[in-house]
This record gives sequence, C-alpha cells and structure tokens, in this order.
Amino acid sequence: MSIFTRDKPGTSDPAVGEAYATSELAYGDSVPTGTYLDMVTKLPIVDPTKLNAPTLMIRGEFDGIATEADVLDFFTHLPNADRQFVIVPGAAHSAGFSYNRERFWYAIRAFLNAPPRRDVSSV
Repeated sequence: MSIFTRDKPGTSDPAVGEAYATSELAYGDSVPTGTYLDMVTKLPIVDPTKLNAPTLMIRGEFDGIATEADVLDFFTHLPNADRQFVIVPGAAHSAGFSYNRERFWYAIRAFLNAPPRRDVSSV
C-alpha cells in the first residue's frame, strides 16, 4: 500500500490502496524485494537508444522513482521522433490510480489515437 503514500500522501484515495492491496492478497502475502531493488538502484533498466518504437513517457508530478531531469535525459536519447513526455499534475508514482487519473488516461488515449504519421522523407 505504500506505493500510494510514499511519494506524496493525498494524491490517491486511501480506499484505492486498500482495495488494491486486498485484491493482491489473493496471490500471497509478501512481495519479493529483488525486482524492486533492481528497479530503483539500476535505472535506467533499458538503453533508450535501442527503443525505436513510438514512445509515451508519463510520470506523476510527485513521482519519487527518478528525478524529472533523469527521466528527461532518458527521453532525449530516444531515437524515434514519435515520442511524447507527459507530467500528470497532482499525481505521484501511481498516476493511474490517483485522484487525477483521468489526466493520465487522457494522455494514453490521445497518444494511442493519434493520426498516423506521414512519411515526409521524400518531400
């Protein structure tokens, strides 16, 4: 449940964290720390120069996993110009479950529903 309070308490409804934790308890009552420790101590996990797909990067305003500068540095190294960076105001790491989750989902829908890119290389 700490993912809902660790970065900025008050950005998510406490009932959401409780419901989420309750549903996850059906699968066990513990979480291995290895993956989480790897994630926060070995960022970035992937080399941005090898990501050629269109990319949407979203972070909450109060996300504590990486600094905004670190995330923007990663973003600038993406080779595909078809990329977007969005900060969800009033959200922390769990932006999809925050009070401002509609802003998070709006950004995803807008990215996925964007018109196809026109090839202008021959112009």
